[in-house]
Amino acid sequence: MMRYLRWLSIAMTVAGVALAVFALSLDLDPVYALSGIMLAWAGVVKVVVVYLWTHVAGLGTDRHDPIPPL
Repeated sequence: MMRYLRWLSIAMTVAGVALAVFALSLDLDPVYALSGIMLAWAGVVKVVVVYLWTHVAGLGTDRHDPIPPL
């Protein structure tokens, strides 16, 4: 599951950068450039969150030890 989220996050970032570059290079409406920038930013945030989930919290691995309910 985490591998899927990681690739989806990278794809979001690449698609956002491509949309922003495409919109700016073809002098399209600024809405397209803003949409690309926001998509790229959301992808970067998602990449960081998935990295923290997998490497710090250990989610998706055998190292994950959930806190038992009280």
